[in-house]
Amino acid sequence: MKDPIFENIKVGYIPDTKVEINNKSFLIHNVIEGETISVDTTKKYPELKEVLKKSPYRIDYHPDECGGCNFMHVTYEYEQKLKKNYLNDLFKVFKVEVPFTPMENYLNYRNKSIMTYKMSKSHKITCGLYEEYSHNIVAANNNILQAKKTNQIILALNKILTKHKIEIYDEKTRTGVLRHVYIRYGFNSDEIMITFVTNGEIFPGRNNVVTDIKKADLGITTIVQNFNSRETSVVLGDKEKVLYGPGFIYEKVDKYKFKISPQSFFQVNTKGMEILYNKALKAAEIKKTDIVIDAYCGVGTISIFASEYAKHVYGVELNKNAILDAKINQKINNINNITFIADDATNYMTKLARVREHVDVVLMDPPRDGSTKAFIDAIKYLGARKVVYVSCNPDTLKRDLYIFLDNGYEIKSIEGVDMFPRTLHVECVAVLELYNNPKKTPKKSRVFDDDDDDDELRVLQEMVKKYGSSENKKKDNNSKNYYQFHKNKKNKK
Repeated sequence: MKDPIFENIKVGYIPDTKVEINNKSFLIHNVIEGETISVDTTKKYPELKEVLKKSPYRIDYHPDECGGCNFMHVTYEYEQKLKKNYLNDLFKVFKVEVPFTPMENYLNYRNKSIMTYKMSKSHKITCGLYEEYSHNIVAANNNILQAKKTNQIILALNKILTKHKIEIYDEKTRTGVLRHVYIRYGFNSDEIMITFVTNGEIFPGRNNVVTDIKKADLGITTIVQNFNSRETSVVLGDKEKVLYGPGFIYEKVDKYKFKISPQSFFQVNTKGMEILYNKALKAAEIKKTDIVIDAYCGVGTISIFASEYAKHVYGVELNKNAILDAKINQKINNINNITFIADDATNYMTKLARVREHVDVVLMDPPRDGSTKAFIDAIKYLGARKVVYVSCNPDTLKRDLYIFLDNGYEIKSIEGVDMFPRTLHVECVAVLELYNNPKKTPKKSRVFDDDDDDDELRVLQEMVKKYGSSENKKKDNNSKNYYQFHKNKKNKK
């Protein structure tokens, strides 16, 4: 059968085109708008065979078999154009122009790598990434997005693991030892942490592996073993053991120093994080008299950046280990005007709203699922004049912006930052302000009674139960954190 040819193909933001073959629809990857292509139909699924008329934006590239690097076949300038157009189209309903900030270094920028292991046909230990939409492992010993140092470590590590015949975990039988290797690299500190994720505490050959890693002179700062025997796609378990070094590394971002442990959330693009946070704080226009809440604060990076400008910052994060690291980071940087609180962000905000506390600025960096309606409604009652919403998912950001508009906020700006070059993902910073024009009437939240503020606050509490939280569906009945906020505010008056 002759290979079918498709001329002047149409391509959206995702670089795929839809083709019809024998009355069935298929997606062909790694194509560009306007190209003419031929398609190979001899395999299980049709795929790109040849580009007969190339786009001027096409470049030579090594095919990305795992499916994660969606823009490797186009110039970086064209990728920027695609991302900017995508964001402006997505947010055009808000009638704002969305500028886009690219990265100077768009390759080898990732400071963390999670590799899954398998045994090759030649009985050598190899590692890779999960193929898109599957659990097939694609070898990735020299990933172009990972730090070059990380790639060097992985190659050396595979030889050491093969030498000592480390048993690889089998997902089907749930037997074996090594599940993942998790590497974190400090671009500015040059410190490196290796975390072995094993199927339980038993790790035969562990001491020999650690000894050979140290002998290899790879510049490793610390080695940790994490125990995960659960049947789950979640990489890390809850318990771990330090095998070498302190069990953590430090990294410097701008003028601040941060402790990073295996469980810590830390943006994967160190330079991009510095650009992102500086943009967010410039947009926040924090004053020396301001009380600031940093919700979903992780290890306290944004809180620490914001502390320079604010009277006091309250960082709220559900993960207790992250809060412990945040407090250490505060101490390392000799900062006295931050209080870190281990609590669900939605629960905490509604506690403050219940007693009509006042907050000047809210910084929020929620997970990909976005925030909750209860959280956003609470901001309304806290009277924050400005909200800076950092988002890793433009779609959930758009959804949440509608709620802010209903609550009397207006969108001042939205900006894209290319935290994840060569992939589909993009970070956004949205800035919102309370209406200050008396001619503009804020919309009341549709779930509340217009005539009874007490009823509104009561319903707000009920919404925590109804909507839950994007961080955790478990309710935290411990109200100590609210009283800590209230007591600190009284002492500062």
